[in-house]
Amino acid sequence: MSKEIVEAALFLKSKPMELAELIELTQISSEEIKNFIVDLKGKYGKESGIKLVEANESYQLIVNPGVLPDVKKLAPYKDLSPGLLKALSIVAFKGPVKQNVLVNTIGNRTYEYAHELEKRGLISANRQGRTKILKTTKLFVDYFGQEPEKTNLEKFMEIKPVEE
Repeated sequence: MSKEIVEAALFLKSKPMELAELIELTQISSEEIKNFIVDLKGKYGKESGIKLVEANESYQLIVNPGVLPDVKKLAPYKDLSPGLLKALSIVAFKGPVKQNVLVNTIGNRTYEYAHELEKRGLISANRQGRTKILKTTKLFVDYFGQEPEKTNLEKFMEIKPVEE
């Protein structure tokens, strides 16, 4: 059963999992997990649509790059425009953020982007005075796999998160 747990974890995680994470999850030895990884590499070989990648004792299941062009159109939210993605990424990494601050950063199309992202359930927009407070939703977390990590983006942009 542990092998199936390792495989399912690698399938569900949207980024590579470190060996230590897999040990913590399964409560089995690193040697056993490494043996499972060898088995999974055999299962997901060149003839598979899925590929197991490994780097520095981190592992991830990805779509085989050979078939990716044929199936990428099936990915949810593939139709998000660059503007929508930019707005969503700012809200994700700096949120909650005031909509008027986002407008000052990416322009008046922010209103359109915020409306579309809210309609799709990826952000919430709650009125606060003359502006709205934008933040990601549970659907965002469920789809992208985790709460966005707050990073030091101040060197790239001048947006400060809103205190709730």
